Amino acid sequence: MGKLREFLKGVRAELRRVAWPDRKLVTKATISVIIFSLVIGVYLWVLDLAFTKILSVIFSLRGA
Repeated sequence: MGKLREFLKGVRAELRRVAWPDRKLVTKATISVIIFSLVIGVYLWVLDLAFTKILSVIFSLRGA
């Protein structure tokens, strides 16, 4: 039990030294991640549509 208590004291001391970001920085980072995710999602969606169209043309030519 003593080792656990010492460990938790060490954790608490270490957390006091951490430079936590302020609310403004967290908000900016969150918005950046959301926008980046949307851009990548749209990019992959467009690629999916293009490859689907290309493969449907290839398979329709092969069957003819």
